[in-house]
Amino acid sequence: EQNMKHKIIKQTLLTIGISLSIVNSQLSIAQRSLGVSGLLNIPSADMQEDGTFMTGGNYLPQEMLPREWGYNSGNYFVNLTFLPFMEVAYRCTLLKVKSTGKWNQDRSVSLRLRPLKEGKWWPSVVIGSNDLLTTGELNPFLDSGRNRYFSSVYAVGTKHFGFYGHDIGVTVGGHMPFRSRSENKGVFGGVSYRPAFLKLLEVMAEYDSKVVNVGVSARLFDHFSLYAYCYDFKTVAGGLRYELTPRPRAFRSDEVRMPWDGRVELVLYPQITLNNSWLDKIYGAVINIAPAVEARLWKGAAFTGQVILPVWNNMVGQMDYIRAGVLTLSQEFGLPGGAFGRVTVGNFTNSRMGADLKLRYATPDDRWLFGLEGGVTGSSTFYEGKWQVSNWKRVSGAAEVRFRERRFNMDFNLGVHRYVYGDYGVRVDCIRHFGRTTAGLYAMYTGGEANGGFHFAVPLPQWGKSRKVRVRLPEYYQMEYSGQSGLEYFHRRLGQDYETRPDESNSLPYDRRNQD
Repeated sequence: EQNMKHKIIKQTLLTIGISLSIVNSQLSIAQRSLGVSGLLNIPSADMQEDGTFMTGGNYLPQEMLPREWGYNSGNYFVNLTFLPFMEVAYRCTLLKVKSTGKWNQDRSVSLRLRPLKEGKWWPSVVIGSNDLLTTGELNPFLDSGRNRYFSSVYAVGTKHFGFYGHDIGVTVGGHMPFRSRSENKGVFGGVSYRPAFLKLLEVMAEYDSKVVNVGVSARLFDHFSLYAYCYDFKTVAGGLRYELTPRPRAFRSDEVRMPWDGRVELVLYPQITLNNSWLDKIYGAVINIAPAVEARLWKGAAFTGQVILPVWNNMVGQMDYIRAGVLTLSQEFGLPGGAFGRVTVGNFTNSRMGADLKLRYATPDDRWLFGLEGGVTGSSTFYEGKWQVSNWKRVSGAAEVRFRERRFNMDFNLGVHRYVYGDYGVRVDCIRHFGRTTAGLYAMYTGGEANGGFHFAVPLPQWGKSRKVRVRLPEYYQMEYSGQSGLEYFHRRLGQDYETRPDESNSLPYDRRNQD
């Protein structure tokens, strides 16, 4: 039965590969099996267009997986060309837990840097790594980490040759011997061909340091890309991904929504939480709708009253109950020299309740921003139908500085923190704004443990701007992914923080609104 299923998958992918020639679209490049730029199963020195976002999934037969997989599997990924010369990808590969037989996943990060861009007489060059970080070890060059299944550090060059509209790309590279346990060793290379009469179609052949692979890929409907290839002439792999390149543009002043004094808004906040901390399920997931009444009371004063309505979750505890969200009173005020502040009292995010003070100063050219924050809080939880709060005895605070870089529209944030449970740490954020979409990478060190991840903010549609009582979605939806290297980080509750507003975001309009 398993062989029959495998045969059906092979036939389906081969049919897809043959039928790609009937569609029309744009060029696309990627190392398909891992969700990064390259050919089929090898990287290349080609880069996506600046700002390109990709997400998708791949079917991976057991023949091309590490020895820990004795079965067919697959992966899914997100990928961002964060800078014209820098690409970052996050990938999860499905695997079975030996003790339970249930599906879980292996998480891995890929990073690609291009020190040399292709010219008329020379190739482009990329240095990169797959499975860059791992549990308990965030140094990508150390020969450690028991679950770096897809580990590799490589250098690769690619040169394209055109004739009569046809394009041939030649790629040659090699794996660097940083990790003795890596299954990726030796040299690799490949050739790609795009015919002049069908630019959407790409035919590829490669040697991945072990076997020879041949395959075909193409774009569908401008944003989708589909591929199939024969691995070692024994089995077939394939996948589908979505690609989007946002167009950069400057903000107009009328796009920055300012709070309306004396008006009331009902804001419908979507809440989605994913947690990969269990061995018996792929994700612990929570989906809520959290409507909030937001009102401007007088100059600088605001009220927020939010309730969290559970929609679906596979967790235990307070997630099953209707409960209070952000429930606060706040007062903003100006200070000499152009500084400003905000004091907030009430129920915050991350199950905290207390009082918080923020102070900010931005230079007139908006290049630099300096901030101080301090708070005293207690826990605020809702278990077994009861709202339980503790004394306000946890003291936290931060000193932060932000620098805004104009060329790539980036923010660099550095913060020194005392977190909720008493651990001291440092956090660095690198944030880039692609039009109205914001994406950021961060790294932090607290309590003797390292952590890192990414976050993003995407705009949501708006309506009803002229109404006295306005019902709307939040301007932005933001989510943050935290790697949390090792269980020690989780058990000691390191790096715990809170927000005093439900619309906290790294988006440019939000940032500007808080400086007016």
